[in-house]
Amino acid sequence: MLGKLKYLLRSIILPDRLFLLSKTQQEKTLYLTFDDGPVPGVIERLLDLLDKYQIKVTFFIIGSRAESNPDLLHEIHKRAHTIANHSYSHPAFHKISHTEKIIEIDKTNLIIKQITGKPCTLFRAPHGRWDKRLILTLLLKKITAVHWSRDSQDFLKEPANKIAERLLKQPVKSGDIILFHDDNTRCIDALDILIPQWLAQGYCFSALEHKYE
Repeated sequence: MLGKLKYLLRSIILPDRLFLLSKTQQEKTLYLTFDDGPVPGVIERLLDLLDKYQIKVTFFIIGSRAESNPDLLHEIHKRAHTIANHSYSHPAFHKISHTEKIIEIDKTNLIIKQITGKPCTLFRAPHGRWDKRLILTLLLKKITAVHWSRDSQDFLKEPANKIAERLLKQPVKSGDIILFHDDNTRCIDALDILIPQWLAQGYCFSALEHKYE
């Protein structure tokens, strides 16, 4: 309860440019986000599923995985999805120094720029571990901290139908930023259930956008 209250207060007090928890939209729009990729054998299937429904999403990639699979990152970019930063090695941010955190971020941003030719201005901390100094540093670097308003909890390794059932039980709302993980195929099967349901409810989908100044 305290954790939810903390992020609610942040979403009210901090502007979207600083800390993004959900987006205010007039249209019924959902933002699907995927952490921990790109993973061979998973991302290809996921991209095909997204093409099937003609929707764009945001991938928070791990730098070391992108470095090992530049062709996969290039394919994500080619299909016009947003590529964002999720650190280089996915360490526990509450257990490393501030300097180490910035190295993780800068190293991954460089990899993204080298592979896609585009700078990255969106970052999500591993496990959603934020602190005031990190958010302030991101602001100075003109990088937006992105959290989420709905968690699929697909890391629990439940069957896809259970993941879908949980998300449908508590209805989404416009502007929700929904967390999935694309290091496994469970999210793909769950989304093949969820996306048609959300479309039938009148929702559309959009990727988060980088803000270049």
